[in-house]
Amino acid sequence: MSIDRRDFLVKLGIGAVGVGVINCLGGCKKSAADAPTNVNFTIDLGASSNAALLTAGGSIYQNNIIIARTSTNTFLAVYQSCPHEGVRVDYELGNNDFYCNAHGSRFSSSGALVSGPAKSGLKQYSVTQSGNILTIKG
Repeated sequence: MSIDRRDFLVKLGIGAVGVGVINCLGGCKKSAADAPTNVNFTIDLGASSNAALLTAGGSIYQNNIIIARTSTNTFLAVYQSCPHEGVRVDYELGNNDFYCNAHGSRFSSSGALVSGPAKSGLKQYSVTQSGNILTIKG
């Protein structure tokens, strides 16, 4: 059995479109539902690995959560993955929000969606401080 050139190109094009649709749907599946639950861990601000949290605007990633220092005694913690395509978000002190550098989604300091292309916000976790120890729960 032989296939002519035109039929081959049509079938090739349909296959390529199918692969593209499947990849897009698979890549757009991150959501707050994927965020860790039953979170309960501590961070020692005296540890050198956490030095970024000694300055306002600093942040670290731990257990799939971004922890950011916003001021002298204020810390935020949200799920680190943008719900659009799962890229890690960054904290921006100047805007006091979280930003995805990949496609521009922006989230408030509480993790609420400010602008897309993401369709939902980031899960927020509570942060309490006792001396040099932060406790992240949620």
